[in-house]
Amino acid sequence: MKGVPLRIEVGMRDIENKEIVMARRDTSTKSSYQYNNIILKIESELNNIQNKLFEEALHFRNVNTHTVDNYENFKKIINNEGGFIQCFWDGETRTEENIKKETNATIRCIISSNNINNQTCIYSKSPAKFEVIFSKAY
Repeated sequence: MKGVPLRIEVGMRDIENKEIVMARRDTSTKSSYQYNNIILKIESELNNIQNKLFEEALHFRNVNTHTVDNYENFKKIINNEGGFIQCFWDGETRTEENIKKETNATIRCIISSNNINNQTCIYSKSPAKFEVIFSKAY
């Protein structure tokens, strides 16, 4: 969900009771807190929200990252399942352009140029220079 992650509400009754209400957008929960130590509570809630969002994003990335070693599997996954594809690339701009032309996928990040020995590019079958992540823009 997009928007303000933590909303603070202060009504007349809250002022009389010296408390505030915090509403979390990600869980749709509301909680009342006394004024004392409210800054610590806000910091704690924001850290909890950040950690939850990070864990969800990490899980999404892990579930949707596929490792392939041939172009046929690459095309099958990118055209049917989507997500991220981890593979080896020869480092040639022309190779990436051809893959983009055929699948609309482009390199999102270069993972490494280390430990590429004996690996080949999924498209050209030339010696790989990089391990990369491909994906489509949506």
